[in-house]
Amino acid sequence: MTWSHRALTATLLACLTLSACSTDKAPPPPAGAPSASEAGEAQSFNDDTDVPLTQELSRGELTQAIPDAEDVVPGYYPGSLNKLMPGEPDDCAPLDAPAPAGWQRAASGDYDYQGSTVSRGIDLDVCQFDKAAHAKAAFDQWPDRDETAAVAAGRVGEASVFLAHHGPSGTVYGYSRSGTVIARVRVEDAGADPTDAHDVLAVTIKRLQQVQAGRRATATASEIAAPK
Repeated sequence: MTWSHRALTATLLACLTLSACSTDKAPPPPAGAPSASEAGEAQSFNDDTDVPLTQELSRGELTQAIPDAEDVVPGYYPGSLNKLMPGEPDDCAPLDAPAPAGWQRAASGDYDYQGSTVSRGIDLDVCQFDKAAHAKAAFDQWPDRDETAAVAAGRVGEASVFLAHHGPSGTVYGYSRSGTVIARVRVEDAGADPTDAHDVLAVTIKRLQQVQAGRRATATASEIAAPK
């Protein structure tokens, strides 16, 4: 092979090498940098009900968090007081008690049962206070233990209590506290089963957390009851 042929061969090899390099993939981004597929994607929402509610919510935000009829236990439809706003201070007080200290605003949900047991209904109250200490003080006064017995149910929020009323209907009362917010629910004709009361409180707390995080309240009781 002549020197001219060798030079030509070297030149061709160099060109092929450069072409191959130009088709290589771009180097990966540095550690910690978002990938292209992650750009613009919303971060996942932490829906753990242990996350305390600490931000002051507006009336509209508090109302949005109240579940609609289709968001609670299947078989219910809106009652006459669904999403009543603004709430009254005595909505957040024990029976025959003055308005709780630090009360700011309230929202209510009222749901009637569509089944054959026409007396069955669900009443929900959500109350916000100026600080967690006032919410805790009000929560401690809420549970009515007269003619009731504690029933076991999973904890909702930072603290919760579930009570069943003695009698044929077995009405169940549920109470939950999370940061500056407390919520209570009454499920009539529940047969002393706390499942519905637990699920309504759990979905309410999760919806409040979604609103606090700047998201739309979309959680439903069916999601709460679904197997994990």
